[in-house]
Amino acid sequence: MRLSVSTISLSFLAVHIAIAASVPLFDDEAYYALWARDLALGYYDHPPVIAYMIRMGTGPFGETPLGIRLFPVIGFVASGYLVGDIARRMSCGSVGLPVLATTLYNLSLLVFALGSFATPDAPSALFWVATLWAAIRAVNTPPDTRSAMLWWICTGILIGLGCLSKFTNAFLALGLLAYLFATRKGRGYLLTRLPYMTVVAALLPLLPYLFWNLQHDWLGLERQSARLVASGYSIRHIGEYAALLLLAPTPLVTWSAFQALKAPPKESALLIWSSAPLVFYFAYHATHASVQANWIVPLQALFVIHAAFGLAQAQSPRPWIKATFATALLLSVGSVATAFNPVTPIGAADNPPNQTRGWSATQDAIAELLKETGARWIATTDYARTGSLALRFPHVPVWSVAELQRYGFRGNFPTELCTAPGLLVERVSWSETKSQNAPRLFGTVGATYPAIRTQGDATLMRYHLTPVCEVILPDLCPNLRRCRLRHHHDRPA
Repeated sequence: MRLSVSTISLSFLAVHIAIAASVPLFDDEAYYALWARDLALGYYDHPPVIAYMIRMGTGPFGETPLGIRLFPVIGFVASGYLVGDIARRMSCGSVGLPVLATTLYNLSLLVFALGSFATPDAPSALFWVATLWAAIRAVNTPPDTRSAMLWWICTGILIGLGCLSKFTNAFLALGLLAYLFATRKGRGYLLTRLPYMTVVAALLPLLPYLFWNLQHDWLGLERQSARLVASGYSIRHIGEYAALLLLAPTPLVTWSAFQALKAPPKESALLIWSSAPLVFYFAYHATHASVQANWIVPLQALFVIHAAFGLAQAQSPRPWIKATFATALLLSVGSVATAFNPVTPIGAADNPPNQTRGWSATQDAIAELLKETGARWIATTDYARTGSLALRFPHVPVWSVAELQRYGFRGNFPTELCTAPGLLVERVSWSETKSQNAPRLFGTVGATYPAIRTQGDATLMRYHLTPVCEVILPDLCPNLRRCRLRHHHDRPA
């Protein structure tokens, strides 16, 4: 059977759905799932599209790992399909190149690692690639036709949706603008109305989000724009960034992509210019802070499309293609299999794979203490615990009593919890023997009990479980009243 872009995409869809359904949620996913319970036009940490994608899956499948991850998985697979179609158009209808590009995209380290999980990178990558796909159609359609107008408007709408997914996609808009000014073909369009229609189309999806920011003192935009400010400069992260940029597509893919630049394919300039602002911004960011691996996911399309052409142009393409496939498969599948293996933790750090491990005993300890103390709700002090415990205890109210700016989407804090007995669950260090936060957050504080999340001999995280009552934060409970804690049995530490 001849492979096609569709069969490759469906194969990876099956793989990612199997992983999505079998691996427990990690902290960020649980936090985004909390967003999906209360849909809003904007959120403190990111724009809102990931919440809407999660809600589309939890509607029919519930707040299960598969339900939360289903549409982000589909988003990543769809972006791979569009990568293949871009390669087909750039190669004037070639059959092999699209399959090669789609396969390499799905096997790139970051796409394969993130493709099974619910993060804002899923819609960001989808709309980044979709924008490139529409832009290539736009610049190859005669400008005086109705089809051209529709493709340019479509490009704008996809830019806007990308920015509603992650602010990273704003750099794609800058890159396409650079393409219009820097290339002869692009400059020809500046004398038409098409680019200006694209700008208007891009702004339309953003209007509700801008309105939300206006209503919330520019909370989301201020949060993200803070990354643009540097307090000092250093070169220590530059090498990390360069290595990440070159190794994430897998080494032979990167090598083949650079080989293709000796005889660049049609519309190569559009792909390169569209990615250049993001590449240079991250280089600037690396002068004062580390560039996180998932940030460069949108750049994978640039590498794999050029790599497909580079491999096709090789003197002996077949062995090079096989070696590239084998290397990408070994690195990507091996990395995910190692990270999420069910037996051995990945060190003792608080990384996403470890966040999925060892919850059974900890969850039982929390449930038992809730019952013994008569606690009617769970209090938290960070977003990771808030999201994770909200999903693990769906019938118990879980509310954060810190970082309140994160939770405006949930509405007002329930007044009945102000004087209701609760259980404060906090992540703590080994040196802490009792809760440091409880006395400044609650008027009544009980004895602190430790809980340790482990797998095998590895300690993954230490928690304090503290019975509490009477929230004394005026932002949450302006009318303070006294309450009492129920006595509970002593336990050995």
